[in-house]
Amino acid sequence: MNYRMRHQGEDLGVFSLDELRQRRESGELTGSEYIQAEGKNDWQPLDLVLQQGYRVVPPPLPPSVSRGGPKPGFIGLMITGGVIVFICLVSFFGYMIVNFQRGYQAAIRSGRGQRGWDQSSTQGVTVASQPVIWTTNTLTERDTQRRAREFRIRQWLDGYKKWGRHNPASDAEATLFLRVWIDRNYGGPEATNKMSLAAESERLANDPNCTDPLVLTVAADESLNVYDMIHRFERALAIYPKTDYRAYPRLYATVRLMGWLDNGSDRAGALDTSALELLPKCFADGSFTPADQQDIAEIFVYGWGDNFFEHNGAAVCQIVHQQGPAYHWLALVLDGENDINEAWKARGDGYADSVTQEGWEGFNANLAKARKALTDAWKLKPDYPLAPCRMMTVALGESSSSIREMRVWFDRTLADQIDYDGAWSEMRWGLRPRWYGSHAAMLALGRTAIKTGRFDTEVPYQFFHCVADVESELDLPPGRHIYGRSDIWPEFQKMYAGYINAPAQSRWGYLNHWRSAYAVAAYFAGKYGVARKQLEALNWQSAPASLRGWSVDLSLMPLEVAARTGPLGAKVSAAESAYAAGNVESAYKQYNDLLFVPDNDAKTKKFIDYRLAQLTVEDQLYHGKWVDLMPANDHDLDWVFSFGKVHRLADRALEVEYGPKGHMLYSRANVGRNFEVRGQFEVVRSSNTNFQAGLVMGTPDFDGDNWYGFRIKRHDVEGDVVCVGVGWSREQIVQHVVLNDVTNSFDFILRNGRVTASVNGVEVFHQSAPPRRIRVPKNAFRVGLGAFSDSEDAVIRYRNVQLRELP
Repeated sequence: MNYRMRHQGEDLGVFSLDELRQRRESGELTGSEYIQAEGKNDWQPLDLVLQQGYRVVPPPLPPSVSRGGPKPGFIGLMITGGVIVFICLVSFFGYMIVNFQRGYQAAIRSGRGQRGWDQSSTQGVTVASQPVIWTTNTLTERDTQRRAREFRIRQWLDGYKKWGRHNPASDAEATLFLRVWIDRNYGGPEATNKMSLAAESERLANDPNCTDPLVLTVAADESLNVYDMIHRFERALAIYPKTDYRAYPRLYATVRLMGWLDNGSDRAGALDTSALELLPKCFADGSFTPADQQDIAEIFVYGWGDNFFEHNGAAVCQIVHQQGPAYHWLALVLDGENDINEAWKARGDGYADSVTQEGWEGFNANLAKARKALTDAWKLKPDYPLAPCRMMTVALGESSSSIREMRVWFDRTLADQIDYDGAWSEMRWGLRPRWYGSHAAMLALGRTAIKTGRFDTEVPYQFFHCVADVESELDLPPGRHIYGRSDIWPEFQKMYAGYINAPAQSRWGYLNHWRSAYAVAAYFAGKYGVARKQLEALNWQSAPASLRGWSVDLSLMPLEVAARTGPLGAKVSAAESAYAAGNVESAYKQYNDLLFVPDNDAKTKKFIDYRLAQLTVEDQLYHGKWVDLMPANDHDLDWVFSFGKVHRLADRALEVEYGPKGHMLYSRANVGRNFEVRGQFEVVRSSNTNFQAGLVMGTPDFDGDNWYGFRIKRHDVEGDVVCVGVGWSREQIVQHVVLNDVTNSFDFILRNGRVTASVNGVEVFHQSAPPRRIRVPKNAFRVGLGAFSDSEDAVIRYRNVQLRELP
């Protein structure tokens, strides 16, 4: 199932649950975003869904298109309704968000979330400030990863060794591929291997010597292109019956493929039936053992099987019960999870005043059943964290519960595993003002996390998440942060210093990661001296990942910090203030005056060069001129070259060579949200008949979604099309066109949030609305060139691409 995500009232796109989980774990998402399941109209917080699953079954939305597109993480649903339907949906979503953000499950039964604010706030701070207690028996994520890794090694690596189709020409490569895939996800010696899993999946899937279904399953999982992913899953499922593999990898491929197909389709229905037939075989053939109960439960509650379980909860529970006493804990936990699902089905997704008496009775009855099942599971296995964590959900839903009971189950969960993310996420949610807490209570929990001193875990970093939650409550604009506040910055210093000084972080090779993160936080807090100290320790080489996902371009951050803290720091800061205020001419003059100041150090000089290159373009745009939207040379200081080989030819064309990932480059100049781009491109070479060219705009980032992609492409499945989408996803508006084999021209206008475009002189969009708005700061809207690739190797030449601002 896919999920639409919103944050601070803005639509952020449509993603799979696995992609949301990966982005959340990487820190790109804060967890405070709201998501809405496909076909449903209830908005729920990301962290709550990741930890507890989506809990309601409302009426479906209008029909959606098939999933597809270049990158599974960005696969979205196209809006297919007409203008009237679109306006109605937007209005409805806006109403849902405004009201839902006043309290998720806000007025259950008595409207608890709307009363007792002062008492709840005081109580929330008190409860959040209680110290976390652990013992020598308390586990960490690293401990549980070892168990989870052993489970996957048995399923995948050992399975391949015993029953795989081994071909000497590909066997060693396939084995290493499986090792790296497992260790990247669950820790292990190959986690730091430099192998690109996406590139390796391409090689193995296209290698005629590799016909093993298990390897094809993992290759499908790591595919950049969803068409390739679906095809590889289908190939694997066709081969599995001809092998001696146990049921688990086939169940995995079946459920994963089902998640990418249209709900209600014949193929999805057949896969659902097949999965229910495969599940008991996993118990019968030894894929599952009683020692695996925690891993099995995590799969169905939080992992790749959660949506399958949501739709087949009763059947799955029955299958588990049939396995006998050895799986009693698993049966109790899944019973409790299914009861929570059924509670929300009975209640419905409406607000408290719309729920019928029968709905309330069903809701309360099912939550009572969930309480009994999960409590029994905890008593049976008090050292397993999942059951007490799920009891936090029950306590939050019951009108008779309180933040104190949530804290009891929180402590019980952490006694088992101190860094169990679901418990921390649920506690943070319960401490929001709409529930039992306040901003002060949220920050108090973060301080409690730091005070644990457990810098060998992610626990102290919970303070960062608490701050992000407060920012979401404040509804800050993109790019704005409260890191420099007097009640926050000292705690940030303790937190980052703790990680930097922790022997475990150094031993694990994470020291540079924490220094980079500290530098970025200090930059946003305006603590440039602190940022400089960390960057100096990094030899000014900040980790690239730490500069992404902030809704602003941070590519010049290290040089800006150097300039602000160098000999000309005061003057640089004054020029930056002018630029931030939108006074381009003043900023340009100030920087130009600094260019030849005698005491200019090397890094300040370099930063000024970059800024002047950017401001030169912005000044021309400000005065209504057409500018060249192609780098002047291969090292143009105004341009960020993300990927793809770029070369400016003698005839002034820009030649771009790219592989499966495509190409992306953009100007640092702020363009604003009203502009026009015109130009043409030539297809020089393609390893097949496919090609793509186009524009990127907003905050372009292959792994992000806060940008638009305008693409003109030929694809062997889609045909000749032009599209405007969120990133390079299938959350897009599309028109079929007639493309030439070699040269195609385009004109693209974005004005007042609407797109008008033509290809080869034929209008393809006329004041069309993109799938959703992107949230980019006013002075941070970038435009560049780029498109995904549906070929192994291609060369495109852009010619006469020009840009101008529109009033």
